[in-house]
Amino acid sequence: MSVEVQIANNKIFAPLKDKWLVMKPEEKVRQEYICRLVNNYGFALEQMDQEIQVNNAQRGQGSARADIVVWKNAKDKAESKSPIIVVECKAEHITIHEEDYYQGYNYASWAGADFFVTTNLKETRIFRVIKGEIPKRLDEIIDIPSAEIANNSKKVDELLKQTKSFTRDEFSKLLFKCHNIIRNNDKLSPEAAFDEI
Repeated sequence: MSVEVQIANNKIFAPLKDKWLVMKPEEKVRQEYICRLVNNYGFALEQMDQEIQVNNAQRGQGSARADIVVWKNAKDKAESKSPIIVVECKAEHITIHEEDYYQGYNYASWAGADFFVTTNLKETRIFRVIKGEIPKRLDEIIDIPSAEIANNSKKVDELLKQTKSFTRDEFSKLLFKCHNIIRNNDKLSPEAAFDEI
């Protein structure tokens, strides 16, 4: 099944709500990302929802809403189980700042999701949600799971381990490569090339 963004008379169709909404920049990003989840990742509309309250309003947090929530399957959604993915959308012209990442990450934590995505379509970043601890930094990962592997915990765990951060070994190799380029291009001694870096 494939879905496309439908726009008419300054309104945009929201298939997850099954109604036409006012065409706001953030709403356009939300509907475009829903299409991406269906068309590129194979998720069904039945396992997603939009603008879901995800936090505990009794603790003075107010009512925070997650833009898009994706469950492993429609049964998990129907039984109000924790979702696998929470997506925070920003309008295309808005630059996403670090505090936006933490705000959305908090939604994902409260919801019990494994993956947190933030997008303004120009830039999409994906983070793993670390459970049971307060994050000091966000771990950016390569991708979210497709619908096909969302129910396979082993494959989901593998994906959660594919961080975008450098390992010590990767960093050493890159440093060595840069050193050699500087040494060879500028005809420097190894020490001088290292100083240049």
